[in-house]
Amino acid sequence: MRPYRVAFEHPTQLLASTFLRALAEDRGAAVWEGLSRESRGLLEGRYAAAAQIALHRAASVDADGSDARLAEVVAPVRASALSVLGGPERLLALGVSAARLVDRGLAYVLLLPEFGEERIVAEGEWRPAHLLAFVHESREWLVDLGRTAELSADAELPDPLGQIR
Repeated sequence: MRPYRVAFEHPTQLLASTFLRALAEDRGAAVWEGLSRESRGLLEGRYAAAAQIALHRAASVDADGSDARLAEVVAPVRASALSVLGGPERLLALGVSAARLVDRGLAYVLLLPEFGEERIVAEGEWRPAHLLAFVHESREWLVDLGRTAELSADAELPDPLGQIR
């Protein structure tokens, strides 16, 4: 991967930790709220196909807790991530690097394995295990499934969200 500008204090760092914690703790609403519109659409389409219902009936899942579809729509992301990352405990042990800014609308953070207690380390002291990509839309940074897979492949790192089926 080519070097990108590094942002040592960027919203994606906290968002990555929050998203990973939501996956580990099975908090579907928080996972859903952290996903980009495109990622949500992909999951709604997957849900519609699996449930054999019309796509318009699967669209517009609400994260307010009243939508019974939410758990089923988010479950494949969680299952895949837990499979790739090795379970909730390992997922919670990942560290998050400073953000890399690809352009104004795309950034990513590197996920550091077995990072342990909160601390600051020099880049020479760690090797990334995965990366998590974010797109900037509607004035906020959101996890994007497609960009995560794309940038992971470019960096020759395994996709932390796996092959969602």
